Amino acid sequence: MLTAPRFPCVVKMGHAHGGLGKMKVENHYDFQDVASVVAVMHDYCVVEPFIDTKYDMHIQKIGNSYKAFMRKSISGNWKANIGSAMLEQVAMNDRYKQWVDAVAELFGGLDICAVEAIQGKDGREYITEANDSAMQLLGESQEEDRRVISDLVLQRMHQYCRPASMKQRTNEEQSACDQAQGHPQPASGSRTAPPHPPPRSGDMRQAPPSSGPQPSSGVAGRVVGAGPASLFRRESQSSEKSEDPDDTMRNLRKTFAGVFGDM
Repeated sequence: MLTAPRFPCVVKMGHAHGGLGKMKVENHYDFQDVASVVAVMHDYCVVEPFIDTKYDMHIQKIGNSYKAFMRKSISGNWKANIGSAMLEQVAMNDRYKQWVDAVAELFGGLDICAVEAIQGKDGREYITEANDSAMQLLGESQEEDRRVISDLVLQRMHQYCRPASMKQRTNEEQSACDQAQGHPQPASGSRTAPPHPPPRSGDMRQAPPSSGPQPSSGVAGRVVGAGPASLFRRESQSSEKSEDPDDTMRNLRKTFAGVFGDM
């Protein structure tokens, strides 16, 4: 247990908040009584010097929304958050904004946080605690603050918690874009079939040498695989075409004479 060097002092028990678990100790006799209570609590406590305050300050940050509130007790309690108090929203100055931004950066860039401070009667300001999203909403703008928090949470969810379907659609769009740019990327785990050879017109490939006759295809095949009979027939046709026209007429006369008699 940490002790304060002078009295009065304030003893704070464990993780209590909202004005609970805090006691004002006026002298060392009261301090001994508090110490006996702490001994059976099995929890830690913090002892701080007592500051006679004029009012409390609450500075909050929700995204890009900054607000500052002043709270002053009107019930005579030394704790402004206990009993009746007057709450007023005040203008946000650069000093308050610097406090809450420093707290946000200190814990990795918080979107929601708050700083609690007190204004002493000596004119000095004291920061007493810093809160994250567990901060208390104050004033008449609580509904507005809740809407800002809701919008901020949805924005972060869309940013960091996108559904798998949206991620798959994004991957498909990226793949289509890569293919359009000439960089096809097959999906993981899939095998790409080898490209088919380009079709050839006809059967112009040279057949391997063989002892037997090869099947013919088209006109070229018939000419190539015709054999000696085809060559003889082609020679006979050529010889017939080369006959004299007089011989042809003579043969016709003989034919008609045999049918109709001598002319």
